[in-house]
Amino acid sequence: MKYCVIGLGVFGRHLCYHLSLMGAEVLAIDCKEENVAAVKDFVDAAIEIDYTDPTPFAHYPIADMDAVFIAIGDNFEASMMLTMRMQELGAQKIVARVLSGMHERLLKMLRPRIHRFVVPEEFAARGLAHSMMMRGVVDGYDLGDGHVVIEVAAPRGLVGKTLRDASEKFREYSILLVTVKRLNALPFGKEIEKVLGTRDELRDDQERTTLGVPKLDVEFQKRDVLVLFGAEKKLRKFLDDVSVENPEKDQ
Repeated sequence: MKYCVIGLGVFGRHLCYHLSLMGAEVLAIDCKEENVAAVKDFVDAAIEIDYTDPTPFAHYPIADMDAVFIAIGDNFEASMMLTMRMQELGAQKIVARVLSGMHERLLKMLRPRIHRFVVPEEFAARGLAHSMMMRGVVDGYDLGDGHVVIEVAAPRGLVGKTLRDASEKFREYSILLVTVKRLNALPFGKEIEKVLGTRDELRDDQERTTLGVPKLDVEFQKRDVLVLFGAEKKLRKFLDDVSVENPEKDQ
């Protein structure tokens, strides 16, 4: 897969990083030298181009890209101009970062080539809201119509149980376990660090393995992160219910 990311601010840089991490070929473009330098080590090509002159973009294989991301976050005029220029150059899909309500309305007039509109700040706000409003949630994504996907620290009432043991509880609240993200084993010598608590108990995703589609015999561990899908109201009740310590563990 090949992608072009135009605009290498915080959002654009993270987008480049994660696309590259997943094996995509990434062409990264920005008008500032320091932004280009920040991504050059993990993308296939990083180029400095002045946004106010769309002419040079004709020299790059825009039509060969699976998608072009217009990730500019501070220049309404440049975003509009580049979106139109990408259409002229035959971009297969365009994903545009939206700067305002007016910006989105104007961009919608350029359809059907614009595949998706993105408001990173809105997604971040939704995720933060879910993480604050539900017990143990570390991240969340609002799918609309009252349904969400959340990442949650394994509730105490599930620790030591298998998915088969807890299946009735999941069915009761119509909750789907999407996957489990489990901490990788620490190399010998770092066990002391874990015992002393010098690192976050829920270490970041780079130190976790995603287990894939959960099997019925998967046993939930204390430091697991569960990825759950369901109605927000039912998820909240489910987490309250299963956050009670498993009484069988103490017998």
